[in-house]
Amino acid sequence: MGKHFIKNRLLERIIGASFSISIFFIVIISSSGFNFFEFHELITIPAIWALFFGYGIISSIFIDVIGKFIPNFTGKQILLYFLIGYPLFLVLMPIEYALIAGTIGGFFSLLFLFGKEKLKPLKWYSWIVIVIPLVCLVMIPMDHTSKVGWNEVTGDTFVEVEYEYFNGEHLIPIHGEQGERIYFDVEHHFKNGNSYGMSLYDENGDYAGMNEENDDVSSVDFKKTATKYIVVQAINGEQGQFRVRWWKEGETVPDWAK
Repeated sequence: MGKHFIKNRLLERIIGASFSISIFFIVIISSSGFNFFEFHELITIPAIWALFFGYGIISSIFIDVIGKFIPNFTGKQILLYFLIGYPLFLVLMPIEYALIAGTIGGFFSLLFLFGKEKLKPLKWYSWIVIVIPLVCLVMIPMDHTSKVGWNEVTGDTFVEVEYEYFNGEHLIPIHGEQGERIYFDVEHHFKNGNSYGMSLYDENGDYAGMNEENDDVSSVDFKKTATKYIVVQAINGEQGQFRVRWWKEGETVPDWAK
């Protein structure tokens, strides 16, 4: 009986977390205009999942333990679920941002509570809430970049691209020997679009550190011989072009192809 009770309580919290994160994902993808690349960038952040299925479930257990010592707990439970959205952000953020994030967190904590209390594990329809998290997990290894009218010219130390539409990221490999520093710059323009940017990935596809040399030039140090990737990004870019060039320390800055 004890094991069944514990299992049931845990399943309730998994359903609560799934319901809350599903609403969160629906809000995010709707506000992005159903831009799957932007949405994919969010769901690949481990902290998002840990917040709902880690912090959320642990906080729920903590509140239930407190409730055993508080009479007439139902009304107070709602307040505690809302307030539990604040402590984590108060630790991680300045107070003015923590209050905003905590209020949002409190709202999703109440959704967690609603899912936990109203969607019981023995009801088949309660498990519908896990569909969205499962679909998001399936999406994680997929590439959601879109390119239309892509015309690319590649040289030994440069890449130039013109495109009709670009939403996502384009990776440009650069190889460095141990102890080398490689400099690079990126020029990117489009007629219409939401935003564009640049970052750097290591050989495993994780974000790598880079140095800002000046307004236009960045550099990367190679502690070991490896290939890293200059990442050019655009969100709904139309009728655009970008140019990337790179050179080693002490070399002449290469000319563009045209």
